[in-house]
Amino acid sequence: MNIRDLIEMECPSCKTGIYADKNADHWYCGLCGKRIDLKAAAELQEKENKLKAKEAELKIRENALKKKEAELKEKENLLKLLETGEELAKPSAPSGPTFKASPMAEGEVPKLNRPDTVLNNPEMKFTNLASDANKKPEPEKKPEPIQTPAPVQEKKSEPVAPVKPIQEKKLETVPTPVAEPAPKSEPAKENPVSEFGEEKKDSKKEFEMNEHTLVKYNSTNVNVSKVHIPLNVWRIGPAAFKDNKNITSVVCGDHIKEIGDSAFMDCTELTEVKLSDDLKKINYKTFNGCTKLKSITIPERVDEIMCDSMVCGLEEIIFENPRTTWEQASNFADASFSVDKNGNGKGVSRIIFRGTEYKAVDVFKHGCLSNYFKSVGLCQYCGNKFSLFNGKCPVCKIKKDY
Repeated sequence: MNIRDLIEMECPSCKTGIYADKNADHWYCGLCGKRIDLKAAAELQEKENKLKAKEAELKIRENALKKKEAELKEKENLLKLLETGEELAKPSAPSGPTFKASPMAEGEVPKLNRPDTVLNNPEMKFTNLASDANKKPEPEKKPEPIQTPAPVQEKKSEPVAPVKPIQEKKLETVPTPVAEPAPKSEPAKENPVSEFGEEKKDSKKEFEMNEHTLVKYNSTNVNVSKVHIPLNVWRIGPAAFKDNKNITSVVCGDHIKEIGDSAFMDCTELTEVKLSDDLKKINYKTFNGCTKLKSITIPERVDEIMCDSMVCGLEEIIFENPRTTWEQASNFADASFSVDKNGNGKGVSRIIFRGTEYKAVDVFKHGCLSNYFKSVGLCQYCGNKFSLFNGKCPVCKIKKDY
């Protein structure tokens, strides 16, 4: 199973995060065993998305209505100003050019404010004629504006000198306001650091990395109990999570190829582990001392479970490959996991393969499920019975060869 085929969701009963197959009709919570209807959950998600879209549309309409209301209010205010006559004072601005057009008629200012008197006043006509007569000799001065830009450039260079003292005066006034906010900003930075310990968070990162290897997991926050290994981690180093008393769940994606020795040793609160499908070996003391870990699924590509790797609180082990081998107790090494031989609840009591349970006491001594199936006369690849007519497995279509 690829990690892309899994969806992350929350169990409705115990509120724990789980990973479920997208193509499955239902799924079981690994913590409380609650059955979850995935299709119903997907329909609810679609309904929630539609409701969110409708809410967004309503908000857009509300904003449009508010804009229209603001425009109507502005129009009402303009109408009120027109009724009271306050807005009529603005058109008096065009009277300015009439004064400029008739500089000779200084005593007739009130008449010039009226357009009728400006156009029909014979005195204005004479003044215009006189101004035109005076402007005739001016065309001889047309070459003069060509000479004017030269002194203009000289004048531009002169104000550069007074600009410098102006800047110096500004610099003298600036330090006075800067000195006042300075003491206010300094205690504001010191208070959050001392209260919440931001310096400590920056000093140690949650995931200490060495290229693509997770060297150490440093989070001690009680609220952080579920850990999702980042995508840039390809290998979990030895003792990376050792002695962590906070984590309860760990999800290892398919990007993780190896887990080092004693990686999760003595994680006493760990109850759920999702291993990578590309994992090939469970190394020495990987889950040793995880007393609350009751069940674990061994991926199909795991070839070997090394000695003393899962001596913890396990009660069941789910195998996806019957050829996965484990170590038995000997003079040279300890067993890979302990077995409940006396029925007192200490050790693994059942081994599960493809939904079928087997007694751990009967299977453990064979070193792998495939050898156990041979001893019982079952198919070594799937554990089904051979056909009595042709001696073939009805599932694997392999003929019995032992």
